[in-house]
This record gives sequence, structure tokens and C-alpha cells, in this order.
Amino acid sequence: MGVKEIVVGIPVTKSGDFEEYEKAIEWYVNVLGFKLIWKMGIASLKLENGQEILLFGEEETDENSIWYTGNIKLNPHYSIQFTIEDIEQLRSNLIRSGVTVGEITLGGGGDKVMMFFDPYGNRFWAIEEQK
Repeated sequence: MGVKEIVVGIPVTKSGDFEEYEKAIEWYVNVLGFKLIWKMGIASLKLENGQEILLFGEEETDENSIWYTGNIKLNPHYSIQFTIEDIEQLRSNLIRSGVTVGEITLGGGGDKVMMFFDPYGNRFWAIEEQK
């Protein structure tokens, strides 16, 4: 068990502001040297060494959404995702440690996802990719 990699999601625009979203993607590609891998409402960008970030618009209504940001101007929030091998084992370990853990659900791509918090209230997501 253990974390295989970490993917950081960064809110870049208000939901539905497509032009500003495109500008954000261009900035990360042209200024920081990321390569656009895919874009479907969320943009996956990678560096040559394989490190990945996700860019997404602000989700202001659904606090249970993986993309919820609240008011990012007053309280910046990033979507931190841990890609893991066994989400059920991680959930058991987290519950045993006494932290708040959500239910395991299926994400849009069919992967198993689960929200959890560290002991200090920081929100994270675990994702077990389905092969």
C-alpha cells in the first residue's frame, strides 16, 4: 500500500468562463513548459519528467465535488489527489487513524474516488485507477 503519485488540481477561472480557461491553459503551456495531455472541462498538463497538474474552473455550489473551491480569492483551495493501488485498504487505514473519510464512489472515468481529510482539516482525494 502507499501513494504512487500525487496530482495537484489548480482552480483557474470561474465556471463557464471558457475564454479565461483557455488563456490559463496557454499560460501553463507557454510560460511553465507543460504539455497539454487532454482537455474535457478539466485540463491535464504534464512536465517532461511526468509530473502532472490539472487545471479546472471554480465549482462554487457543490461542496462534495472534487472540484469545489469555495471562494478562492479569500481562501485558496487546491484539489490534492493521491493515486493509490488499493482504495479500500487506504479507507480502512484512514478510519483507524481517526480522520474524516468519505464513501468510495465511481468518478466520471470509472475510477474509484474518495474524499478524506488529514488530522488538520486539509481535504484530499484518493483515486484508484481502474485498469
